[in-house]
Amino acid sequence: NSPGYPTEVACCNAAYASQASGFCFSNLPSPPTMSPTDVGGLDVYYPDYTLSWLDGVCTNARPLPSGRPTYDTPLACCKAAYPGQISGACFAELPTPPTSAPT
Repeated sequence: NSPGYPTEVACCNAAYASQASGFCFSNLPSPPTMSPTDVGGLDVYYPDYTLSWLDGVCTNARPLPSGRPTYDTPLACCKAAYPGQISGACFAELPTPPTSAPT
């Protein structure tokens, strides 16, 4: 009679911890890796060219499309990529959008 484990990872850790091949862990639905995938947004912002220029915004979503210009801040991205954008869509998406009546 074998002991029960709450998860497959717990089973691998307890029953196969010294397994040199790593076979138990490699067969998990989401096996652990030595190079974890980054989560969250990028440290740079780029124009989202999947939208029309009128609706265009800047994003830091992964992955960064090849050849896309990058900027340190969303404001810098909006200023460079969407100058004169009448709709104001890019600036409206900023964490603290500029207003016409500053305080």
